Amino acid sequence: MVTYEYECNHCGYRVKTSGPWPYYGDGRKRASIGEPVNGVSRPVHGLVAEVYCPVCDKEKTYIIAEYPKPLQTVDDIWFRPGAPARLRTRCYKCKGSIALVLPEGEVACPRCRKGAFTSFWFEGDAGCLYPVSPTKTALRVRQGGKSVKVPKPVVIIDSAEHMGYTFKRFTNWFAGTVRRRLPTGDYTLSGLEKEIVIERKTLPDLVNSIIQERKNFIAKCEKLAVFKKKCIVIEGSLSALKTPYQESQAHPNAVLGSIVAVQERWDIPVYFLDTFLLAEEFVASMLSKYHALWWLEANGYERCIIEGDI
Repeated sequence: MVTYEYECNHCGYRVKTSGPWPYYGDGRKRASIGEPVNGVSRPVHGLVAEVYCPVCDKEKTYIIAEYPKPLQTVDDIWFRPGAPARLRTRCYKCKGSIALVLPEGEVACPRCRKGAFTSFWFEGDAGCLYPVSPTKTALRVRQGGKSVKVPKPVVIIDSAEHMGYTFKRFTNWFAGTVRRRLPTGDYTLSGLEKEIVIERKTLPDLVNSIIQERKNFIAKCEKLAVFKKKCIVIEGSLSALKTPYQESQAHPNAVLGSIVAVQERWDIPVYFLDTFLLAEEFVASMLSKYHALWWLEANGYERCIIEGDI
């Protein structure tokens, strides 16, 4: 679970959200997740989060997803992305939109009515840190003393992605997104589907894939290996990966060893990104840069962003 804080870019007013975390249901009784019972979790009935409603100007704890058919373990939330769920995106009181992760610069401040909320800080596995907001400028390419205008690419998002990246914060880099079923990975670029692919994993998904679904995980890595550009992006720190898991008996050393083996056997880079927002920014930047270098080379330019630099 991660906590986010947002600040109005005009008056400095701050709000905070956090989550999501699973809950167990028992008839009408709801209880937040606890320790496994005899090593086995009870069925998971949904997800809870502390969200923010800008109309009411209040932080509220809501059940944001309910599974009509309970999932058997917490890992199933991530491993079964197609599991049907009733999602709550509106406030009970005012019926306005609620959000766990606020779109960067799109939610107007209800206090001053002049500014919008931007990321101030997050607190997750790495503790309290203060990352700056992503750049708002377009990708700048300069060669031969002149600027080169590179067209914006379109990102393809696997239609089975569950609670994944939308890239709405990165209109400066992308012309848009489309959703369709991808045979391999979760994100690629239109026109480069056979050249680049990125696989996204949360920590619970990663642990489940390596331990419980190892054969499928190996088959997926073999498919990733044939791409010219590929990687696995993990939402979570290496410290979190090395910490004993509440919902799995897997040993952290075994999981880490498998990740290192993946890199060595199939030459698939693995990146640990602390939070959802940072991981989305990293993936967006990677896709944007790759497309720019590909386009430059295909159109007779040097394969570099700025001559004499990188």
